[in-house]
Amino acid sequence: MRIERPFFIRIAACALVLFASPAMAQTQASNVYVFPLFVDGASGGISYQSVVRITKTTTANPLQCQLIQRNTSAAFTGVDGSTYTADVLDSGFSPPALTQLTLDQFLPFEILRTNGQSALKTGYAKLACAGSVESQLQLSLYDSKKVKLSEATILPAVQGKSFRFIVDTNDGTRLGFSLTNDSLAAGQFALIARDQFGYEIDRVYGWIDPWSQVSRFVDEMLTLPPHFVGTIELVGISGGQNYAVGLQFTGSVFTTIQPLVAED
Repeated sequence: MRIERPFFIRIAACALVLFASPAMAQTQASNVYVFPLFVDGASGGISYQSVVRITKTTTANPLQCQLIQRNTSAAFTGVDGSTYTADVLDSGFSPPALTQLTLDQFLPFEILRTNGQSALKTGYAKLACAGSVESQLQLSLYDSKKVKLSEATILPAVQGKSFRFIVDTNDGTRLGFSLTNDSLAAGQFALIARDQFGYEIDRVYGWIDPWSQVSRFVDEMLTLPPHFVGTIELVGISGGQNYAVGLQFTGSVFTTIQPLVAED
């Protein structure tokens, strides 16, 4: 898995105010919730923490859940100060780091926070529960004095073949993305720019490994004309389990955006 440290260092340089995406969370029929981006650690005087919020919505008691990290293995602190470990159980490529938790009538929700103290790493996270929950992941950015500078919310992603984002750069908008491949497959993904009339402007390809995540700014991969208005399509790898989220910058304002997902 590739660790995109420069991407997140550049986020720290320009993201002074972050807003949570207004989109509603997507229901996962299998009670599996994938977050295409998970960040923890420090670099260059700034640090990131990931916060996973989980609320039990089923009547089952107790409810067992498992949080799986790929390419990160951050421990968590719970809402009451309890420590949750992230246990790496094998030494293969991008091994999973597993955290177990139990929700019941006495603890119907939990808030898991990383500490952001290790070297900066990026990956993705997958929550699997025996029953239904509401969940979200929040990314928080801190300065060297541990003052929170900004935060944004990532909602559970929808699996798909391709992911389309509408872009208007006339107001200074800059689009990034995080693509997750939650499978044993590896291969090329495609990034395609089309203008507002649907004509293709540019197309490039990138590589993603098994159980991996890639984060990029679109304008670092594609050649876009000035004042570009149109769509950006991210096409996942064939045979993989693809998930994506958009990261939109407009000046000093940053937010996550949900793509239009095509399943085939």
